[in-house]
Amino acid sequence: MNVKKLLERVRLFLDADTQTQLHEIRSIRKVLKALKEKERELQASLEHEKDDEAREALQLHLEVIYAQRKKGVDRVLQLKEALKPEEDILQRPLD
Repeated sequence: MNVKKLLERVRLFLDADTQTQLHEIRSIRKVLKALKEKERELQASLEHEKDDEAREALQLHLEVIYAQRKKGVDRVLQLKEALKPEEDILQRPLD
C-alpha cells in the first residue's frame, strides 16, 4: 500500500466519530467471540482426531483463526487508544 493510501486511511479513521468507533469495537468483539468458540470446537476435534491429514487440516484452520483473532484484538486495542484522548479531554477539569 502506498503512502498516499495509508494517509487517506488514517485521515478517514481519525475523522470517524466516537459512536462509529464504539460500534466497530462492539462488532469486532462479537466476531472475536464467535471465532473463539470456533477455535474451541476445532481444538476439541483436533484432540479426538486420529488421521494425520485431518489433524493437519484442523491445525491449519486453528492457525488461521488464531491469526484472525489476533488481528481483531489488535484492532480493538487500536480503536480504544484512539478514543482515549477524546475521553481524557472530556474528563479534564475546566480552568
